[in-house]
Amino acid sequence: MPTYDKNPTPKQRYDVTVVIENAPGPFAVVHGAVQYDIANMDCLPPAESFSGAQTTPISTFVPIVLKRVNDTTFEGQFALDELVDGDYFGRGICHFKPIGPSFSLKASQAAGDTKFVASRWANELEQADQLTTYYWRASYPRHAKIEDYSDLGSSSPDEYKESVRSELFSVSVRTRKVPE
Repeated sequence: MPTYDKNPTPKQRYDVTVVIENAPGPFAVVHGAVQYDIANMDCLPPAESFSGAQTTPISTFVPIVLKRVNDTTFEGQFALDELVDGDYFGRGICHFKPIGPSFSLKASQAAGDTKFVASRWANELEQADQLTTYYWRASYPRHAKIEDYSDLGSSSPDEYKESVRSELFSVSVRTRKVPE
C-alpha cells in the first residue's frame, strides 16, 4: 500500500477538545484519528481474480496528536483535507472522502481493557459543535465477559435502562472550525 501525500496547507482545519465526565477512573490511553475513504474504487488495483474481493484497503487513518490538558481534558487539531488526491496505484486519481474523527480511551495499555470509542461524522461537524457519548461505568476498566471490548456507547442516557442511568459517564467531543 502506498504512502498517501499530506496536504501542506490544509484549509478545513478543526480544533478538537475531548472532555470526560464522571468516569469511574483515569484513562491512561487516549488516541485520536481521522478516517478517510477512497471514494472512487476505479483508481484501485483490480480485485483478486479468485474471490473477486478488493484487497487494497479503501480506508486510511491519520492520527490526531492530542495534548493532555488535565486528567479529563485533551486537545488537538485535525484537518478534513489532510490527504491529497492522487494517482497512487497507476490507475487514475484516487479521491479521498473524510469520514470523521474518532477517539479511543482505555484505562491502561493492558490487554483486555475496554476501549471506549467516541466518533464524529465529518458531514455533521458544521451542524453541531459538540457530540456527547454515554457509557455504562460497569465496563471500566474491563468488560466482565468480553476481552478487549469496544464500547461505542449511546448518544443519550435514555437509551440505557432507567436502573443504570445513574451509573453512566460521558465523553464529549467538541470541535471548532479554525478560520482560514
